[in-house]
Amino acid sequence: MTAKARATSSEHDPTVVAERLRLVTTRLARLLRQQAGGDLTPTMMSTLSAVHREGPLTLGELAGHEQVAPPTITKTVGRLDQLGLVERSVDPDDRRICRVELSQEGRRFVERTRNRRRAWLSTRLAGLDADEVATLAAALPVLERLTTAP
Repeated sequence: MTAKARATSSEHDPTVVAERLRLVTTRLARLLRQQAGGDLTPTMMSTLSAVHREGPLTLGELAGHEQVAPPTITKTVGRLDQLGLVERSVDPDDRRICRVELSQEGRRFVERTRNRRRAWLSTRLAGLDADEVATLAAALPVLERLTTAP
């Protein structure tokens, strides 16, 4: 086997691909978090995004979406509530159930954050050539499948 064939073979090895993908997604996530501004933790940002995307959710549903333990989501929602980014409401049919939704300030915060991140990433993508952007676009369905819970 030639050196070029070995290099190509190792580039497509799932373990090598996994490590490179892990590293690049970690870096990209860190860079995007830096664009958010504010002092919210990644868990808080993810929770806000889930509530924005899914609408009013119970704490249990939210914990499931975020794949965290109920005490973690309770603490996270409590902090977001203190910051005025979410509102809790009691279910009229079952007063034991609490639903969480974005406040007006929470909606504005999510939109501002998304706009800043999108603008930053768009600027970075604009610096690539058309073939590189096409390669990224072609990889999106696979990446989306990887990040969707089974």
